[in-house]
Amino acid sequence: MLNPMHTRLCDEYGCEVPICAFAHTKDVIVAVTNAGGIGILGGVGRTPDELRSDVRWIKERVGDKPFGVDLLVPASFVEGNREDLEELIPQGHRDFLEGLRKENGISEGKPRHDGGTGSPNLLRDARELLEVVFEERVPIFASGLGSPAFIIEEAHAVGTRVWGLVGLPRQARRQVEAGVDVVIAQGYDSGGHSGTVGTFTLVPEVVEIAEGTDTLVLAAGGVSNGKHLAGSLAMGADGIWTGTIWLATHESETEMFLKQRIIEAKVEDAVQSRAMSGKPIRQLRSNWSDAWKQPDSPEPLQMPLQGMLVDQTLAGIREARLEDWMTTPAGQAVVGIHEIKPAAEVVYSLVEEAMEQFDRVSGEAASSH
Repeated sequence: MLNPMHTRLCDEYGCEVPICAFAHTKDVIVAVTNAGGIGILGGVGRTPDELRSDVRWIKERVGDKPFGVDLLVPASFVEGNREDLEELIPQGHRDFLEGLRKENGISEGKPRHDGGTGSPNLLRDARELLEVVFEERVPIFASGLGSPAFIIEEAHAVGTRVWGLVGLPRQARRQVEAGVDVVIAQGYDSGGHSGTVGTFTLVPEVVEIAEGTDTLVLAAGGVSNGKHLAGSLAMGADGIWTGTIWLATHESETEMFLKQRIIEAKVEDAVQSRAMSGKPIRQLRSNWSDAWKQPDSPEPLQMPLQGMLVDQTLAGIREARLEDWMTTPAGQAVVGIHEIKPAAEVVYSLVEEAMEQFDRVSGEAASSH
């Protein structure tokens, strides 16, 4: 029997197992990559100098093994200078936030820097970070939000391959036609920026769209164990894209109280909210997400206006360590996380359980003849 864990992703990228790990902690990226997978570093929120330093740090520890950087290049985005954009924020939203702060004793804090989803210069910031990716010849650039089609030629010229996350078949079709190297079909149950179509509906459609092309497909959204890995490969995907399962690893910089909350979380504790960035983000439920779902709360604004409105308040929550108000992006895969483990152990257990599933299915098939 051929090894089901050896897919086109392994052939084309040199990884040992078809497991891709998205994380904001560089130690997780190194651990997963050295365990045979592909680590993808979330670069949003970093300055160009910070990203360059992290990329070089990773390279020193993984050598020629494949890894990547994920950035946001959203298509739906209100552009303009800060002064003009500030005028677009309704006074009612400012009043609601001020009342929320006073009622709960929340002070404004200082955002880490003028970057991330609350920056009016998100696209410019992304462009500066992309330059770092290309200058450092990072093997993979993944667009976590927005089509990366515009950057393919420039990326390929320096040897960087381009991946794009999609939540709808039509988005996948556009990216496949543009020549994106890998399309990540990310279902509704995913953490972070999530769409409206379920993983088991989306993945087979995207696999069919990519059939006969050079584009590979990864399955994402709610992937937390080896059964999901086996199921993804059985649907025709070339591998999996995972994020939530790395939050509670030893290497992750996720706060310990949030790791504990992840371990204890039920599926309904992973909620979608636009209250942080203006885009739907699946995250652990908190007082913050609850407050913006009350009948008297205003509808969150478009990106980047929502981020501009709330960034200082979220910074104040972090600085004061108001745990009930703090959260982390997390998908419905939280239900599969029961303890804090080393990232490499998570990789090995995914593979072991997937192989057990393939053995079980092939054994049943053999006995039925």
